[in-house]
Amino acid sequence: MVVSPPSFGVSGTIYRRPSSNLRFCIDHFLSREVSVSARSALNPFRIGLTCLGLAGLPMALPAASLLPDMGNSVDEVLSPTEEARLGEEVLHQLRAMNALLDDPLLDRYLQSLGQRLVSQSTAAGDPFLFFAVRDSRINAFALPGGYVGVNTGLIIQTRNESELAGVLAHEVSHVSQRHIARRMADSRQANILTGAAMVAAILAGAGSGNPQMVQGAVSAGMAATVQNAISFTLQNEKEADRIGMRLLADAGFDPNGMPSFFELMAQQSRFYETAYSDFLRTHPLSTERISEATDRARMVAAPKTRSAPSRAYLLMRARARALTGDDLIASQTAFRTEIDRSQGTALEAARYGLGLTLLRQGQHPAAVNEFTALVRDHPEIPEYRQALGEAQQANGQNDAVLATYRTALNLFPGDSVLSLGYARALLLQGKAQDAYTQLEALSATPEVTGR
Repeated sequence: MVVSPPSFGVSGTIYRRPSSNLRFCIDHFLSREVSVSARSALNPFRIGLTCLGLAGLPMALPAASLLPDMGNSVDEVLSPTEEARLGEEVLHQLRAMNALLDDPLLDRYLQSLGQRLVSQSTAAGDPFLFFAVRDSRINAFALPGGYVGVNTGLIIQTRNESELAGVLAHEVSHVSQRHIARRMADSRQANILTGAAMVAAILAGAGSGNPQMVQGAVSAGMAATVQNAISFTLQNEKEADRIGMRLLADAGFDPNGMPSFFELMAQQSRFYETAYSDFLRTHPLSTERISEATDRARMVAAPKTRSAPSRAYLLMRARARALTGDDLIASQTAFRTEIDRSQGTALEAARYGLGLTLLRQGQHPAAVNEFTALVRDHPEIPEYRQALGEAQQANGQNDAVLATYRTALNLFPGDSVLSLGYARALLLQGKAQDAYTQLEALSATPEVTGR
């Protein structure tokens, strides 16, 4: 049975102890990759790649498993249950290192977007968890067991929801095709073959008395293993593109979102190499791959009518910018410029981003004014009411914040983000019993997002 992922943003999850194989993999990653500085050294995708590679080493496997397996080698190397445990453990370590943004609104949006894609895949019945990672670099990654992380830098860089959905569809396809488990199984076989090549080389060298022959043969064996890994990675990427494209179209998104984002990455990387290096290293792009994705998008049925920009996407993109920007003055200036130049939902998103930036700057009265105006103009949007409650709390308006949350929950009963905000406000005002009652009611109420 697959271990169900924990709900996003909720602490206290019971993490099951993984097997020795998985434990070795995780410990090795943590000791090698994040010992110097958890924040600066962290590259989330390396977690998946490191675990993927290390678990294939002979020392990480029982002795019996070193024999070639002509049966279902994938499940023997990493079963679905172990995949779930490994992904869960890595997520736990990411949270412990404060690498996750842990923003309920962004996580809820990513979960909703991701589930639209998962529902069209062969893994439709499996649990998936999508979450935002506090990282300005442009990247996304899939962990074993259905855990998909999305860097805030990637959310910000996309130009429309189909581009973001295209990246998620690609990662969902990695999970549904069990690429990590397959890579581990392939690595195991490669290590066996490399070992055999080395033994043969040593024997041949001993007979000839030529040490250069030994060195050359060993190098050839290792080179073959490296080339096999590269070929396997490229094969996986193309397979994820092909399957992801179909998921994108079946879920109602524009399939051109995938190749258009690939093209953007390729173009921008020429000028901003550092910001895009992670994406290109973990998702190697080539002219051939971009061309194949473009041709495939033409063959896949696109939506017949072009839909208006998603309000949820625009708001969450603005939220990611506001919550993670290092230069708050520059962020405020950028949002004000967009307000002057935008209209419709784009204008709303710019106002929302400005209010969040003002809140981070400590300009609480100004933030309250901005969100009050948004609630007045768009009373049907729960995100504006939640932001108003946060601003009122920061501004010390105790009575007003409780009234804001009560009104919001009357309009959107069961909304988890509003309920958590209300409970937090009650706790901060010393009303612990009322907060407990609110959370208890939330646990028994189905999630309602207000859309």
